[in-house]
Amino acid sequence: MLATLSVSGITLPGPYARELPAWIAQARGQDWFDLWIAVPWLTICATRARDGARTWSLLLAGAYAYVVYALAIHAFAIHFNALFLVYCTTLGLAGYALIALALELAATEDRVDRRAAHLGGGLLVTLGALFGALWLAEDVPAMMTGVTPTALGDTGLFTNPVHVLDLAFVLPAHALAGVWLWRRHRTVLAQVVLAFGIVWAASIGAMVVATGAAPLAVGMFVAAAASAVVFVRVRRYRDATSSRVIAAEP
Repeated sequence: MLATLSVSGITLPGPYARELPAWIAQARGQDWFDLWIAVPWLTICATRARDGARTWSLLLAGAYAYVVYALAIHAFAIHFNALFLVYCTTLGLAGYALIALALELAATEDRVDRRAAHLGGGLLVTLGALFGALWLAEDVPAMMTGVTPTALGDTGLFTNPVHVLDLAFVLPAHALAGVWLWRRHRTVLAQVVLAFGIVWAASIGAMVVATGAAPLAVGMFVAAAASAVVFVRVRRYRDATSSRVIAAEP
């Protein structure tokens, strides 16, 4: 379904017929990313997770979270069109799949050693703080002056959906997961957020490439690469007892 939406957004005039050029460019940038990166990545993760590989299940949860993120933008920030029910259905399927997989993963916690916990926790908190500061640097001055940010005005939207989702959910999740990982109490959330961050940051990079914002795009691609490297390191440097069952704890 995600592939169908991507192809429709790229090839058909209808889905974005009522959008301004800047917003069409960003939406199609995300469509290209979804078609060539997100859909194959979902397929690979799902195929490997079916074999019972925990690492791939964590990556799949991050991919599901990305689909929820991307489809929330489409469902709420794209004018009503013939694909509306497909947006809603894809959003719902990804959301319920994420909940089901998260419940399964939450039954056990990985034992992460101190080095990996501090590295992963530090990165998550840093990313949450940096991108929070970046978005607030655009939003707060506009709030104080009552002037619509230029980037928002170019899209014709009432609010920036990326800023809404990031400030409300994504960046606080980075900070919370980072603190928990640093203290090694809740490692599953941190690993899922890292897995999500790989796709999330790269997708925003693809969106802003379409608008010519090269510095921000580079920053997002660096964040995606850093999340990938740290995810691998966290999975590699675990304690000898790789997981523990939460229900068995007193």
